[in-house]
Amino acid sequence: MLLAIDIGNTNVVLALFQDGELLNSWRLHTRATHTSDDWWVAIQRLYGDGQTGFDGVQSVIISTVVPVVGRALSDMCERYLQLTPLMVSAALPLDLGLDVEQPATVGADRICNVVAARELYGSPCVIVDLGTATTYDVINAAGHFIGGAIAPGVETGARQLFTGAALLSAVDLKVPDSAIGRDTETNLQSGIVFGAVDQIDGMIGRIRAEMGWDELPVILTGGLGDLLVGQLRTPVISDPDLTAKGLQLIHQRCGQD
Repeated sequence: MLLAIDIGNTNVVLALFQDGELLNSWRLHTRATHTSDDWWVAIQRLYGDGQTGFDGVQSVIISTVVPVVGRALSDMCERYLQLTPLMVSAALPLDLGLDVEQPATVGADRICNVVAARELYGSPCVIVDLGTATTYDVINAAGHFIGGAIAPGVETGARQLFTGAALLSAVDLKVPDSAIGRDTETNLQSGIVFGAVDQIDGMIGRIRAEMGWDELPVILTGGLGDLLVGQLRTPVISDPDLTAKGLQLIHQRCGQD
């Protein structure tokens, strides 16, 4: 089995693959202060029900945008699994055609998404990843990553609003019945949720116009995809496991075992 670990600023996603098929996945909060021992204890709790454990794991691949957590989880794998993880970076021989000003700075999560989207959905395409940041990754007709855009994530922006406005309290993020809220809660839900929807529709429209593309696959991934997908005017493909699938494909091409 392959253990694929995607470390984001908010969550760590662990996914188990067997012969290229996703068996299961789990999500933990990213903890920059966790040691390798802390991570091992936290991950072991996922298997308290006696189901699939780590006994069959033969390989590990890690994508991280939080270097200190990447090091801790890599050390965990070395110590407890006796496995050296493959670390995702722009230096891997993936033939991505990183047509940007500084290819070495492209985030590991974006590399995983590009690999998976190009393989599974073809090119050109646009990936919208709803995480701590909302990222737009653009792949041209040649299959090259040519850049995109990065905006504050939906929950990130909402938290900043709740923190900075003394009279506004946090609300559950759900789709309100109308754009015009009738109380503070529905006002916030409308502004946050419909604002995010209109941002995505608007950005895809801008990208299409800039590239001269009439139609192309738009792949939506990330934690809030299920909340927004039904509200978008833009037709999208929802794939919440896109990054994990990219990790599996990268290991398939670059793994040494």
